[in-house]
Amino acid sequence: MKSQKYIILLLVFFVLAACQKDLPEPETKMDADSIRNVEAASAIPAPVAESGNKDPFFVRHQVKGRDIFVECIVQDVSFRKHSSKEKGKILLYINGKKKDEIHSAAFIVKGLPSGKHRIGLELIKGNNAKASSKKEFIVLIP
Repeated sequence: MKSQKYIILLLVFFVLAACQKDLPEPETKMDADSIRNVEAASAIPAPVAESGNKDPFFVRHQVKGRDIFVECIVQDVSFRKHSSKEKGKILLYINGKKKDEIHSAAFIVKGLPSGKHRIGLELIKGNNAKASSKKEFIVLIP
């Protein structure tokens, strides 16, 4: 009877040890500057221009509460400090007003008020003064 308790205890131990999460290491290096938080202010919404997915400046966004998670995929442009590709930055516009200059491909727009908002992104390559690509989308904050 005593040996059965030890066997059951040993089996429970193995089951608990096997149920741990084994998370893989990320393939890319993330530093503190890779994701930025951007505070937003309210303004009047405006219409949006739709864009295709197959151009060199692809934007994906997701709304969570009052925040927007934005991911930009840009061909031949890097946002890292030490890269052989051409450096780039993104100008963030909320409802037609410039809010920030972003130096990363992923960022979070925080604290949007309830309602409909037009988000505009302009890609600036290198030291150019004007945008090489523009994207706009509308988000609805509950």
